[in-house]
Amino acid sequence: MADRVIVACIQQQMRLPQTLDGYREEMRRFVRVAVAKQARLVVFPELAGVMVAPPLLRDIGSRLLKRADRARARRRVSLWDRLVGSVAGSVAELLRADFRRGFAGLLDVDPQSIWQAYVDVFGGLAQEQGVTIVAPSAYLPDPTDGVVRNVAAVFDAYGQRVGQQAKVVLHPADADLAQAGSTWDVIPTEIGRIGLILGSDILYPEVGRLLAYQGADVLVVQAAPGDLLLYNKVRAGVLARMQDNQLFAAASYLVGDNRFSRGQRTPFVGKSAIFAPQELTPRSNGVLVEMGSARSEGVVAAEWDFAALRGLWESSDTPVRSQLPLQQAGQVLAQLYAKLQRLPRVVEPAQLPVAEPPPHPDAIQQLDDLVVIGSVTSRWPLPPPPTPPSTGLAPVDEIADEPLDLERAEPMPSSNAHVPTDDETDEMDALGDAGRLK
Repeated sequence: MADRVIVACIQQQMRLPQTLDGYREEMRRFVRVAVAKQARLVVFPELAGVMVAPPLLRDIGSRLLKRADRARARRRVSLWDRLVGSVAGSVAELLRADFRRGFAGLLDVDPQSIWQAYVDVFGGLAQEQGVTIVAPSAYLPDPTDGVVRNVAAVFDAYGQRVGQQAKVVLHPADADLAQAGSTWDVIPTEIGRIGLILGSDILYPEVGRLLAYQGADVLVVQAAPGDLLLYNKVRAGVLARMQDNQLFAAASYLVGDNRFSRGQRTPFVGKSAIFAPQELTPRSNGVLVEMGSARSEGVVAAEWDFAALRGLWESSDTPVRSQLPLQQAGQVLAQLYAKLQRLPRVVEPAQLPVAEPPPHPDAIQQLDDLVVIGSVTSRWPLPPPPTPPSTGLAPVDEIADEPLDLERAEPMPSSNAHVPTDDETDEMDALGDAGRLK
């Protein structure tokens, strides 16, 4: 692995190419710009790989959609093409043609044709240009078991596939087309060990830490945010995972018109960027370079200094890479998460037992049906107080004027003393005892 490597991020829009050669030429244009910047690692965005499918779709609806997309192409088109494209778009709308539905049908009947086109395009470009390519993700049969997942593959400078990563935490938009991946693994390449993260997987701190424990040198993030809020969350996640683990990072976004999502198709947004730990960036903000527009296509490139990164691991005031015992920490985390899985789950409101509905106000209730909320120890009405025994003492009014003999006087009870009465409840007795304890 070289001490210095230039990496490039591709920011592109979704198209519906008519031929596979046309799509290959479009991707070649991006890679050539990256190579002109002397990049040795080229990163494409999430879901851009589904653009290998339109040339394989030959039904009337897909043909109309491709014709309409040609009229909206970035390059100049003739007036005739614009007119034909407008008509094709109107007819496609009447027929309710949908690229996602056509892609899903092809994925059901012939997924291997999509995978083969994907490998031919990006493996061929990597070999042709002599660079390592993190190809865009797409819904593809996972080469490990054939299950359809949101997968991105990595091709080395010889065009060989050296690894792939599937999206693990599926977005609702993925649920009807793919199954979730099961793990995150580091992909070794000639430019370093890559931890590849797709979409909102970056929002989970454990993912970055897991890849760092496996020896990752860089984090590569592919995303296709459908709104500005999700983009900002992904961007914050990339910066956090990078800084937490003292790694380099690159993020590539799909932008522009959304031809693939279900329901309301808000445009894809994002600013592709290349990051480094704050200690290694000019403004100490973690950003080496970033696209200025969140909707236009482009290529950004920057240099990663791996020698400086290794020096940071040794000299940083937070040496998470040099002093943290990775093997022991990994075991501790595994045990911790295992314990968390065994904790009792919080009961959701929907799982609580449903209480019986209250009786109708007109219903007649018996006395025994009423809920007991208190009790008393004496019967009502209270019995008359007993007649005090005769003491031979004179009435109070007869002794009021007599002098008080303090030596013979009985001590009066304390005003704080508790004198039980017959009509007190047991609960009040307990309350009185509790009050005296304070």
